[in-house]
Amino acid sequence: MAISPDVLATALNELMPSYSEMFVKFHPLMEKVMTNGNMDRAALKGPKREFAVVTNGPGTVTQVTTGSEVIAGGRAQNAHRGNVVAPRLIYAFDVPGKDLAEANGEMDLARILQHYPELALSDFHERISNQLGTGNGSGVGGFVTLNGNTTFSPDGTSRQGILQQTATSTNTVHGLVCESGTSGISGWQNQYQDITSFAVNGRSQMRKAYFAASRQGKTSGPVDLMIGDESSYLNYIEDLDDQVRVVKVEGDKAPALVRQGVKFLDADFYLDDSIDTSSSLFSAAAQDGIIYGLKTPTWNLFTMGHDSSRETKGDFALRGPFRIPDQDIYRYELVLMMGLHTTQLRSNFVVTGGGTP
Repeated sequence: MAISPDVLATALNELMPSYSEMFVKFHPLMEKVMTNGNMDRAALKGPKREFAVVTNGPGTVTQVTTGSEVIAGGRAQNAHRGNVVAPRLIYAFDVPGKDLAEANGEMDLARILQHYPELALSDFHERISNQLGTGNGSGVGGFVTLNGNTTFSPDGTSRQGILQQTATSTNTVHGLVCESGTSGISGWQNQYQDITSFAVNGRSQMRKAYFAASRQGKTSGPVDLMIGDESSYLNYIEDLDDQVRVVKVEGDKAPALVRQGVKFLDADFYLDDSIDTSSSLFSAAAQDGIIYGLKTPTWNLFTMGHDSSRETKGDFALRGPFRIPDQDIYRYELVLMMGLHTTQLRSNFVVTGGGTP
């Protein structure tokens, strides 16, 4: 008995929650954010989210010795509002009517699911990963990028990538101007170090950046995740030699063959193929290798809704099937509106130059 386009849509809708969870888990940053409980799938009024950014203590302290002291108080000027926009991304894929007509039973349905929607999700994820790591995700240029040397455009307006590849910057991140000398917002700048060559000062520069970021926002712990390009990652492993501590991927996390890592102090350090240092989108220093150091409890991920009207929302909503005019083809669409941001820029770091042995 043939499988109708609507039956395939029903199967996809039932599988979409597990598909979307798998989509998030296959990137180490998004997976850790979700594990930390910082992924919000509540329905939102709009794609733009504002959030509080406090770069230092939001108040003052008064010592009382006589009891007649006037207690200083009030809101300090270091409390700010950042913002991020979730772009609307639609991934369309086609299923030949011939495949549906010739299908028979659950085995054929499973084959169709594997050949079309699962491959579509894999390709969609790769594009998002490329955008996040480098800023060159095909068709998803509105999604945020960690690459602070380039921009992304979620709503038609260019925004700067999050992590800057310099010690100081006058760029605007999440709507807030980075600290540069006496200008910008105090404390709103990621940590940065550059490696001369890995043999000379590779690990020492990584430690400097790691501890500088970990000391910020102490209640959220140390930097717990690092992702780097292939050359930086391999140079680190070769520098350690037999001291390498492998990160084991267990339980419901991404399979070991998908993600392999090692330890750097308290952080899991992963090779990220989506970081393409040959791209001119990176600074000259980053083209010689780049490592992102992330304190994941300071990061938040959100999607546009997860309810009965998902078709109008964007948490991996499925639309279709739509018959392509004059063709024996049915189109399905995956709708995603997702945003990612950090509330503590200075709790994260960039190390460049790690590609030189």
